[in-house]
Amino acid sequence: MRKNPIILLLLTIAFILPITAADPPSAAFNVSASISAINDMKITNSEVDEDTFGNSGNTFSGSVAIVGSGPGQNMDNNGYVDFTAYISALSNNRGGYTIQMSATPLSSTIGSYTATINYTVSVDGVSYNTKNSTNPVDVITVESLSELSVESLPISVMVHRSEFDSAVQGTYTGTVTFEYVSAT
Repeated sequence: MRKNPIILLLLTIAFILPITAADPPSAAFNVSASISAINDMKITNSEVDEDTFGNSGNTFSGSVAIVGSGPGQNMDNNGYVDFTAYISALSNNRGGYTIQMSATPLSSTIGSYTATINYTVSVDGVSYNTKNSTNPVDVITVESLSELSVESLPISVMVHRSEFDSAVQGTYTGTVTFEYVSAT
């Protein structure tokens, strides 16, 4: 009688073992995505975020006309120019990026004579003075990113008021330049 339970046990193991030892069938597919680089920068007339960066209504007009006195005056006695502009950057660059700023003095050329008026342009406490700065300055530095990100910082201009007040007649122009430098 003892042989029957042993035989029954061996038969059970024999039938179950191939079923449990066999690999179950499987099916799979791969999923992939390619995310393009977004390295965008512009000057805006208001602070922007990810939702408002692309709005055309945020685009800065492209120039600031300085009026030192009289109707439309937008410069105070210290040379601070009243205008609103932001340097705004949208990026998903994993390695980060830097935005550098430089500027040229206001200048007016008549014949062979060029007159200049210097000014200081600043972004979030970082300044570039056209009188004595020669190398671009870093105004935004983002070390690395783990997602899409926006930086939007105010720009200010302070004209050297004494140079403005003693300048010769003419139309003066200067340029503030921002350069996006990708870390990778």
